[in-house]
Amino acid sequence: MEENKTKSKVGLRNWVSFIIIGLAGQFAWMVENMYLNKFIFSFGSANYTLMISLTVAFSAITAALTTIFMGGLTDKIGRRKAFIAGGYIIWGLATAGFGLVYVGFKNQFGGSDASSIASIFVIILDCVMTFFGSTSNDAAFNSYVTKNVKEENRGKVEGVLGILPLVAMLVIFVGLNSLTDTSTGNEARWDLFFYIIGGLVFVVGLISLFLLPKEKVEKSNEKYLSLLVDGFKPSTIKANKSLYLILLCYMVYGIATQIYFPYLMIYFQYSLGYEGTDFVILFGVIMVVGSLLSVLYGILADKIGKSKALWPITLLFILGLVMCIFATSGQLAYAAIAGTVMMFGYISVSSILNAKLRDVIPTGKEGIFMGIRILFVVMIPMCTGPFIGQAITENLYEKTYTDEYGIAGQPLPPKWIWLAAASVFTLVLIPMYFLYRQEKKDKIVVTPQ
Repeated sequence: MEENKTKSKVGLRNWVSFIIIGLAGQFAWMVENMYLNKFIFSFGSANYTLMISLTVAFSAITAALTTIFMGGLTDKIGRRKAFIAGGYIIWGLATAGFGLVYVGFKNQFGGSDASSIASIFVIILDCVMTFFGSTSNDAAFNSYVTKNVKEENRGKVEGVLGILPLVAMLVIFVGLNSLTDTSTGNEARWDLFFYIIGGLVFVVGLISLFLLPKEKVEKSNEKYLSLLVDGFKPSTIKANKSLYLILLCYMVYGIATQIYFPYLMIYFQYSLGYEGTDFVILFGVIMVVGSLLSVLYGILADKIGKSKALWPITLLFILGLVMCIFATSGQLAYAAIAGTVMMFGYISVSSILNAKLRDVIPTGKEGIFMGIRILFVVMIPMCTGPFIGQAITENLYEKTYTDEYGIAGQPLPPKWIWLAAASVFTLVLIPMYFLYRQEKKDKIVVTPQ
């Protein structure tokens, strides 16, 4: 009995590897998911919402295709460590490349032609960055975690991995956000910002060669092309109904969150007008408290069962989105509470869905199903949600922003993005109901320990 307990532990070296490699990846993804949007906003272009939507969509398509093809390749050859290390090294270099875009165009920001050209460079480089990021993180690292963490530990592991994006955001925000901020009258140093993040990811890629435990090579006997199409076969879907119902839940969640998430920093800083110290306090509270609560909830999910834990946190997330509608510039405390409830729900729902997904992924096909996951969780949401947010911002905006170059007329995202997100996310209750019924039928619901 004692021996089984020991075997089921995650292990110190795995924990250290997951946290360091996972956090470095989230630094890069945070740049891509949030700071690139702010970077494009800083160009001074009136059509920044369209450019943000295109950047997100092209990146999502690249991520999905990359993870499917490269995930299948990792399954075929049975190795993931080399993909993680090599991918992170090049991923870091690509991230640093955005600094060169800034150096090349910073003196022309504020002009529509220069802004559009700079945005095109960002979109192209973002696709390159995403290819290596998805290869190393989405395909290789995620399948490595799935293969090396047992079912009874996935709630707590996902709880920790789930807060890493927020930890990354907090570290970047506290330590590096000043490099991107011109509200104090200083010149932005976007080049230095990208060089630091890219350099960090590059170094972690080198470290991971020695940090990750030696993996057991388990090659797949299936042909590569057969692996690629396996997740799309009707027979596979029929044999794994719970898996695809989880993916449907995740897809609805993703569409809802992508309506507001690309504009999250822009909304609190510019739409609500929380500048300087107020902005630091607000975002610090939202990220720190939301992250801590989600870790505790991940531990609870392991104890009571992930399926039972999913329902209340889903309702709480809807509540958090609705609360954000009523946040105003004159109520810092309320904005912090509403944002914290939203962030707690945002992280926890994702963590539980991800943990449940890992529980039902067929053994030996972790890589290819990480690709299917990205299709539902990233590509479809990012090709729909941001355009909903864009349409709401361009047609229902209540304020405009005048940038440092004197260009006025940039519409700022309004409170209605939260209402849209809450309305879309409520639809998740439909696939959740069918998932509940299917799990009862399959008898795969994890019983409390």
